[in-house]
Amino acid sequence: MEVMGPSVGSVALGSAVVQQHLLCRAGSRRYALPIAHVVETMRPLPVTAVAGAPPAVLGLAVIRGAPTPVIDLASLVGAADPEPAGRFVLVTAGARRVALAVAEVLGVHSIDRAAFEALPPLLGDAASGAVRAVATLDGELLAVIDAARLVPPSAWDLLGAG
Repeated sequence: MEVMGPSVGSVALGSAVVQQHLLCRAGSRRYALPIAHVVETMRPLPVTAVAGAPPAVLGLAVIRGAPTPVIDLASLVGAADPEPAGRFVLVTAGARRVALAVAEVLGVHSIDRAAFEALPPLLGDAASGAVRAVATLDGELLAVIDAARLVPPSAWDLLGAG
């Protein structure tokens, strides 16, 4: 398991405010997770399905001794090309933790906050609100994930009962 070190979050460089993000790939798309929400990355662990869970919730895995919801990031954002998880990314979602199943982890990158754009109004409800903003990096679309909104409250209740 790779434990992420202390996070810097945002750093002012001249007039730019740069934020560090962990980039990962799920399906054919790249996603950015604010490094302040990333706990660690790891190989995928066994997952136990939970009846009635939303489609993107793969189930529960025991991570560091605690049952932890595992979410398929590609399914969550409606990707047409999900693939088996190559890594789990453990993130904080409010006071709880969630493991994101992704194809691969691409590394930590600093992104100028000015590069982020709010979602267009027609996409505001996309992926249950999990996508907070979009940006481009090296000419490719990058979706910024809001970890606090990955699991809806009703799913937390179901997963707690499971």
